[in-house]
Amino acid sequence: MAVGRAEDANRRWSRMLAEWSIPDQLIASAPESPYFFDPAVFIGIADDALARSADTPSDAIAREALPPRGFVLDVGVGAGGASLRLEAGRVVGVDRSGELLAGFAERAAKRRLAVTLLEGTWPDVASQAPVVEVAVCHHVIYNVSDLAAFAEALSSHARSRVVLEATTVHPMAWMAPYWNALYDLSQPNHPKIEDAIEVLEALGFQVHHRQWQRPYQMIGETGPDQLARIARRLCLPQSRHDELREILATTPPPDERQVATIWWDTSA
Repeated sequence: MAVGRAEDANRRWSRMLAEWSIPDQLIASAPESPYFFDPAVFIGIADDALARSADTPSDAIAREALPPRGFVLDVGVGAGGASLRLEAGRVVGVDRSGELLAGFAERAAKRRLAVTLLEGTWPDVASQAPVVEVAVCHHVIYNVSDLAAFAEALSSHARSRVVLEATTVHPMAWMAPYWNALYDLSQPNHPKIEDAIEVLEALGFQVHHRQWQRPYQMIGETGPDQLARIARRLCLPQSRHDELREILATTPPPDERQVATIWWDTSA
């Protein structure tokens, strides 16, 4: 590992992520905080994963490195969409939401799967997690400022493989036309998945990646509360909802996203 190169790539990643912050003046005038998540969205993702008959590329790549009854670490487990279908001997689920951990535990119990629950953020709780065969982490890295420390902690906890899944561009990039139309506000072009790969390769990991399409939501943007949810994220008052409604009629949110599966083998 070239320490200087890794530090530089990690700093660039952090700096680019910070540029996605909503301007303070918009947050101050917003009817509600634009930063929110709906547990039901992530519970739905898990239920869809469990109902699928076929593996996604992320599923298959994790499964091929998992021995029978091997242990899995799932960071940002949500309700278990990345790990419950892998037929592991035990899943160690890490999430900062107690409500989602409860949903994960409920679904695991129905499958008679042993679990360990760790409430908190990674790598803050890494010292409490056992070393497992495979570590998985879906749709978390764009919320991670220190990607190097995050990835190193994942790698040190996996004997065989680490598998990440993420959108190829920032998960809120689809909202760029709305920010531009409503506020004349341009959104950043980075970070992208290539920037994450740069950090990981600078750490010395032999990174593989594959791109593909999948349905994916962050805020329930294609559901029945579409207008209200998108308006909240945009800090938009009720008086401007008709403007947004017109924009959505011509530029609806995407039904699918381009995502990447990223993985590397380990020797933990």
